[in-house]
Amino acid sequence: MKQLWRYLTKYLQEHFHWGLYLSVGIFLTICTYFNFTLDFEDSIIDAHRKTLWHWFYMSLYMGFPFLVTCIFLAFFNINRTWYRSKEFWLLFLFGFIILGFSRTLYFHYSLIEHLDVIDYRFVRKVMWRGKSFFTLFLPLMIFYFWYEKKRDETNSWYGLTLQHTDFRPYGLLLLAVVIGIGLASFLSDLTNYYPRYIPSGGDRFAEKHELSGWIPMLIYEGVYGANFLNVELFFRGFLVIGFTRVLGGQAVLAMVGSYMFLHYGKPITEAISSVFGGYLIGILAFYSKRIWGGVILHVALAWSMEFFAWLQRMYGDY
Repeated sequence: MKQLWRYLTKYLQEHFHWGLYLSVGIFLTICTYFNFTLDFEDSIIDAHRKTLWHWFYMSLYMGFPFLVTCIFLAFFNINRTWYRSKEFWLLFLFGFIILGFSRTLYFHYSLIEHLDVIDYRFVRKVMWRGKSFFTLFLPLMIFYFWYEKKRDETNSWYGLTLQHTDFRPYGLLLLAVVIGIGLASFLSDLTNYYPRYIPSGGDRFAEKHELSGWIPMLIYEGVYGANFLNVELFFRGFLVIGFTRVLGGQAVLAMVGSYMFLHYGKPITEAISSVFGGYLIGILAFYSKRIWGGVILHVALAWSMEFFAWLQRMYGDY
């Protein structure tokens, strides 16, 4: 825990700027109000579902806050070199094109159209959670091998390397996450959204195939948890570690906006908290050049929310 505190204080000493942080804060507040008032992502962006325009608009949508933060960096004379950097535009276009693709891919559903309603519903939900291994993990690994490997002195593979990775500092933080989620589970907007296993229809899938109810639950929750490896790989590995050469430590702040936009389809409580969580985990990734701490915390957060929301539904007033 001391190491994490040292990272945070060091980062704030080196990178905090009142004007920049205030501007980004106001910008994200306006975006959040706009999205949750107009239901912008679900009603406008997703209205183009199953078209190439959906991919195009989603890529612009996710890249927008990242680019705005970079514009603030230039405005406050913190970094005015990024917009002349070919590497910045290569990373920006590649990253948000594959992110937009990952968030709007539905082609794989055609592979299971022959299934009946019960099987289709469960398999579809599992595929939705697992597709990022093909749409994010694989493209990022190919890009790293082709472009980044010869430029990365630490040979970190966007933070995936386990060499010299110390997991001990995350123990107390992990405990804090579980306790915090337990308390947050009393908020109705979260318990109305979680647990995500319920909409998968896993109980009916188990009943149909005469399986123990734990089997589809473990399958779904396993894939659900594993998916956060790819979330961390993109947002902390690619957007923070990958952009460090052109944005320095301010890559953390640039990442935060896009990470918040990722949560706009979720409860507003989770969207707001993602700013602070993404910021802290981004700082850890920036200094450690590892994403495994974030992966552990993210999976613990997701599974804790599933568990506590289930308890609320079982024993609460929901």
